[in-house]
Amino acid sequence: MKPLVSIIIEAYNEEHNALAFHSDTVDALFEQGFPLEQVELIFIGSAGQIDNIGGSHPAWKHFSQVRLVTADAENTHYYQLKNKAAALAVGDIVAFTDSDIRPAPGWLSAIVAGIENGADVVVGPSQYRTRRFGPDSPWMLTAALPTWGFVLANTSRREPPRANSLLSHNVGMRREVCLQHPYRRMERSFVSSLLYFELVRAGARVEYQPMQKVAHAMRFRWWLRVHFRRGWETYMGRAADPAWPRIRILERMKLIEPIVLRMGLLCSDARHWFRYCRVVGVGGIRAALLFPLALTVSFAARSAEMVGMYAALIHPHAAGRILRF
Repeated sequence: MKPLVSIIIEAYNEEHNALAFHSDTVDALFEQGFPLEQVELIFIGSAGQIDNIGGSHPAWKHFSQVRLVTADAENTHYYQLKNKAAALAVGDIVAFTDSDIRPAPGWLSAIVAGIENGADVVVGPSQYRTRRFGPDSPWMLTAALPTWGFVLANTSRREPPRANSLLSHNVGMRREVCLQHPYRRMERSFVSSLLYFELVRAGARVEYQPMQKVAHAMRFRWWLRVHFRRGWETYMGRAADPAWPRIRILERMKLIEPIVLRMGLLCSDARHWFRYCRVVGVGGIRAALLFPLALTVSFAARSAEMVGMYAALIHPHAAGRILRF
């Protein structure tokens, strides 16, 4: 039977993953409230990572099929892996995740329901987790706001959640849309946003699914590095697409632009916090109690981005060499 969904799990961060796929990513798939016999599972990574997975696993019999795809050494960039696996997928729906992600039990059902209800692309909330803290702990909730919160659009309380972007580790697409709009090969932070702009211009229907939750593994140093990189890539993102949001007058004021842009995002995070909490299931009282922590964490993230922007202005190539992961 042809599978309905092809789940793509890529492994790019070799230095952090110790040449291995995280087993809890696959373990979480067995907790999905969706029949796995309708699911094709595709692993793609380097030869070392694929060898680490090994041959067939007894539990894999629950899937329609499991495929191990080795990418050659010249084509193992994060987005190249995703594009290559998508071209091999046979399901009507392609669901992208990463090897350091743990999907929530309703993740796959939310993707399928959104596509079957007419969406071309579906996105959902991304949170964080560590060995010590779960995704709903105060530190993980507040850390996710400045990193992933932008995927949720600014709406009023009366409006349903709307998508404002997408993330490559938590997105589902109709296969034909996925093949027509592959990821671009460039740096990491902005490719998903650029793809979102491209999809919207093409008339694709992109919807936000609150039950499409995932939890991304993190470490504090890694988190700061992500935001430093995001600041460094700000100039690259807006140069790559004319539709990228920009403030022209600030672009001519190079020395104060990082401060104004990042402190503006801090204010945006403050307004967005309660909307974000409603979507991920945090009650109003708890959201209010966590608000000071959310501002503190957001300030740390935006400060790291600001430093990254200055690094791009002062010595972009030196900064770029330390940011590949």
